[in-house]
Amino acid sequence: MDVADLLAETRGRYYEALALGQPGMAQSVIDRALSRGASRAEIYLHVLAPCQARIGECWHRGAIGIAEEHLATTITMGVMDFLKRGMEQGPDNGFRALVTPVEGDRHTIGARFVADFLEMDGWEVDCFGNDTPAGDLGEFVRQRGYDLVALSSTLPECLPNVAATTRAIRSQDEPTPKILLGGRALEGQRLDPAVLGCDATAGNPLEAVKEARRLVGVTDGRLTLQEYLALLGGRVRAIRKRHRMTQQELGDVSGLDRTYISAVEQGKQNLTVGALRKIAHALDMPMGELLASR
Repeated sequence: MDVADLLAETRGRYYEALALGQPGMAQSVIDRALSRGASRAEIYLHVLAPCQARIGECWHRGAIGIAEEHLATTITMGVMDFLKRGMEQGPDNGFRALVTPVEGDRHTIGARFVADFLEMDGWEVDCFGNDTPAGDLGEFVRQRGYDLVALSSTLPECLPNVAATTRAIRSQDEPTPKILLGGRALEGQRLDPAVLGCDATAGNPLEAVKEARRLVGVTDGRLTLQEYLALLGGRVRAIRKRHRMTQQELGDVSGLDRTYISAVEQGKQNLTVGALRKIAHALDMPMGELLASR
């Protein structure tokens, strides 16, 4: 049996386990697929995601109740925990992401898919299990210094809330994180992400990782100077915000001008060794750690 047939068979059996509300049966189906050669990533993408989407569709047309939908989601989250524990994680790439459903969207599993794949790619990830009002989310993002915010929208009626959320995130003078949008609400739609204030969209977790890396300036190969400066600038900004420092405060402590700090954080300033040493000292960290390319 080839992988495509194996995944199709697993998908059918896994959906049956979800429909019956049987976590033990669901885990056995996944164990069997792994023993027969399916990869964990393939199971995420070609078994869990489509089965969970099918459960959601059944709930929307009234074929199952909310309790059955919640149980199926709980089972799948447990399987995801199991799969994630056995997947190889990439080295820390120095970037931080927040993954969250958009305001009004109570479907969280899509966000969790993306969060897991970003973590396996080496990102430091916070994932919200509930939607958050746009204003509160914008304030939280400002305080935490993320490089990326990934928004998930399962329901098309929640897409208008994306624009309110992106406005709240971008309502500051300092450089703001890149914003990535994904979710089933985008399927079949020709959507310009800029209209909603986003930098890019993604159709699945693998696309989300690829777009996330592109947005922060990291490629899979050797970094160009521009890419490296973008990575370094993002790291300086994130660490500064963790210390709850403004650009002016970092400039005062390091003896550098605020506009210089701003240019560094935007990846537009080629730094001298002396400037790097001053910034690292002001951030209370080794210069080598600040210079790490991943």
